[in-house]
Amino acid sequence: MRLPIITVVAFALLSLGQPADANPQLAAIPGARANMDLLAPQPFQSRAFAYPHELTIALPASYAAQPGRKYPVLWVLDGPLMTRAVVGILDTLVIGNHAPEMIVIGIGSPAKDGLAGVGRRIVEYSPQGRGYAPPGLAGEAWAKVAPIPDFPHRADDFLAMLIDDLRPRLAARYRFSGEHTLYGHSAGGMVAAYSIFQRGAFQKVILGSPYLAGVDGAVFKAEAAYAKRHKTLPVALFIGVGGGEVDEWFLAASNIVSSTASFAETLHLRGYAGAEVTTRIYSDEDHYTVVPRVIGDGIRHLWRDEARKLGSSWPARPAADQTR
Repeated sequence: MRLPIITVVAFALLSLGQPADANPQLAAIPGARANMDLLAPQPFQSRAFAYPHELTIALPASYAAQPGRKYPVLWVLDGPLMTRAVVGILDTLVIGNHAPEMIVIGIGSPAKDGLAGVGRRIVEYSPQGRGYAPPGLAGEAWAKVAPIPDFPHRADDFLAMLIDDLRPRLAARYRFSGEHTLYGHSAGGMVAAYSIFQRGAFQKVILGSPYLAGVDGAVFKAEAAYAKRHKTLPVALFIGVGGGEVDEWFLAASNIVSSTASFAETLHLRGYAGAEVTTRIYSDEDHYTVVPRVIGDGIRHLWRDEARKLGSSWPARPAADQTR
């Protein structure tokens, strides 16, 4: 059987007792796993909601081998749909030295509840406001095919659960470094964007195809209110959206692409001190196929400085060869 080249190189270096700097970061950590330790899903009952949520936690490959080390935390909304994708992509980025190790925590409805459970996100991710649809013509189109009766808007309760209740509980159990990042897709992107102005509890945020025009433009209203009181916005923000979403009728009615562009432009024009905003429109992707690209590019971009310090995961050319 022919082994992959990376395996051959790793065996050769380890046999010489020289993991070296220019190799996968995990190779230099005795006892490290080959991948993240994806724990069994855990139920979580908050004081704010009558029903349980489910946590999916993945610990870094070096977590058990380095008991004194603390790690940044990447929080993932819509846990049953998104967490495993994040973990798989992060595993690959870590082995290639494109990202540092981090703890991943997915939160969402219990997977056994199916899409009916996922549907509760409409309540949990909606800021205070009117209805659920975007304003104007898009909202009129939405109402023709997906009218939604009045419902409680509980984004503030959800963020309080995440930040004030769940975070300290898990910080007492796992080794958090104090750096927290939030990733949300679609409606998850709405509440993640809203959190920037309402709570300011995450140093980094990744938004994938965010539903920013929802609830009659509640995120834009939150940003406008924030701008009246603040000149600084200490967050590094990566936003990605599929260009193909423009040509999907219902996503056009959701204003996904146009609101993403408008949101990014607004933040640039405000000129907030401390804000870093990077936007990518993936012309050949739709609302679903864009997910791995947003996750991968978002992590690579937001942790690019840390990755640069790690260097290449491949052995360097011998010094003698460099003079030829």
